[in-house]
Amino acid sequence: MRTTRPLIALITGGALALTACGGPSTTTTSTSGAPATAEPAPSGGTVTMAVTDDPGNLDPSMTVLSVTRGIDRVAYDSLVRLNPKGEVVPNLATKWTVEPTKVTFTLNPDVKCSDGTSFTAKDAADNLAFVSNPANKSPLLGVVVPVGLTSVGDDTAHTLTVTAAEPNAFLLRSLTSMLMVCRAGLDDPKKLATATIGTGPWVLKTAAANDSYTFTRNTNYTWGPSQKKYEGAGVPNTLVFRIIPNLTTTANLLLSGEINIAAVGSGDEARIKAAGLKSYAVAAPLGETFFNQAPGHPGADPEVRKALIAASDIPALMKVGTGDSGQVSKGLVTIEPKACPGDTVKGNVPAFDATEANRILDAAGWVKGADGIRAKGGKTLTLKFIFAQRGGNELSAAAELLAQQWKAVGADVKPGVIESTKLNEVLFASGDWDAGWIPVTVSLPTQLPGFLSGPTPPNGTNFAFMNDATYAAKSAEALKTGDEAAACALWNDAEASLIKNQNIVPMFDILASVYLNKVTLDAPTGDIDGSSILATK
Repeated sequence: MRTTRPLIALITGGALALTACGGPSTTTTSTSGAPATAEPAPSGGTVTMAVTDDPGNLDPSMTVLSVTRGIDRVAYDSLVRLNPKGEVVPNLATKWTVEPTKVTFTLNPDVKCSDGTSFTAKDAADNLAFVSNPANKSPLLGVVVPVGLTSVGDDTAHTLTVTAAEPNAFLLRSLTSMLMVCRAGLDDPKKLATATIGTGPWVLKTAAANDSYTFTRNTNYTWGPSQKKYEGAGVPNTLVFRIIPNLTTTANLLLSGEINIAAVGSGDEARIKAAGLKSYAVAAPLGETFFNQAPGHPGADPEVRKALIAASDIPALMKVGTGDSGQVSKGLVTIEPKACPGDTVKGNVPAFDATEANRILDAAGWVKGADGIRAKGGKTLTLKFIFAQRGGNELSAAAELLAQQWKAVGADVKPGVIESTKLNEVLFASGDWDAGWIPVTVSLPTQLPGFLSGPTPPNGTNFAFMNDATYAAKSAEALKTGDEAAACALWNDAEASLIKNQNIVPMFDILASVYLNKVTLDAPTGDIDGSSILATK
């Protein structure tokens, strides 16, 4: 059995593009790190990528941490993938048919696992069955795999039939994020924490926690989006992920050529751009604001949430937090192309008004003391505010600014940075937080309800203890709506309710840019296609 301890399920799309945040250089999510005429390097070399955090447990069915999912992406395949236009293209499956409650896939019968065994339709079905079983407590359930999903594999016909409990407009797109484990991993899941047992173009060779993860090329890889063998000029034999928390150090190594693929902080972007390096970028909700609404926390009081958002000068926070390179949030889904267009933020977030914030708190019975800090019922208005390490110095400065703005209306705010791998403990176990910028990056609205409604820890992943009746009702209806346009209208209404009631407030986004030095690759929707990586001279 895999561990049943719930893993942090916060950042599910955009993969490696979101492991660190820099300023924007382009909104393109598929690009090359050299001109089209760049000469390929000889085959057999090494390509190195920097990431800010250690991935921890590598089991792809037990995590949705961006850094882990991004690294897993090069070793595991999904049934289908998205191309840069948002279109579904073959991967393990060569074709498929879609019905309101069902998708039938025809799998490539020639796919081999890294251990030389065949990957079968039953293997695919068993992957989905594991996640679908609530007893296994996979964080993918209700995020990537709809609750109540059933799957049947036919090894003779090489078909996999996936059936949802109700009509689902985005079932096929959801499965682009479901990475498939081979039989040896299904039979002995403990191995998956420190090894890769998949069908992908890369196989983990060595792992040194908090230092590096080294992969060797799967020389038998002939499937994937290109549907051809991954070999030839420019194709490396080795792919290394180096853990480098300091973004300035990363920038130096990128410019020296020691690192080929990396995100950098906005303070280093000018010199990176001056060097002429190409990049790709994915919007990330860096300023996505949550309040802990569990009993006993200030955020459980809706008037406190309303007042603190009114006390927030969002344009100023965006300028500081993104190095003046951010953009106004338009919704909870940031990865392009969006399945559901629209702006659910505009008109639902109050304008900055400290006077109104003070009035709200006064009316709610929060009384200022001699030190300027409010209290009610003998309890002071004190908040522990957490934010992501990947935001760098800019986000730290923005958190300090937010603390000043909230203190001006009577809140005692204690900001603190937190590493990605520590979020699991804080949000799902200790609950030692009151508010924070917690970026939940998803590619589909269907991936959000488990985080924003329903069971709370330890029985669920609704880490902020939200209870928005409109969101719960609208999202439930959307999940069983087979028509995309109708489903999107419901999803947008559901999101708007959350934001209007200050359950979650997307303050600002940042374009997380990944720069490329002497390498080309494809990264549709921010997920690197491991079989597209080519070194150049």
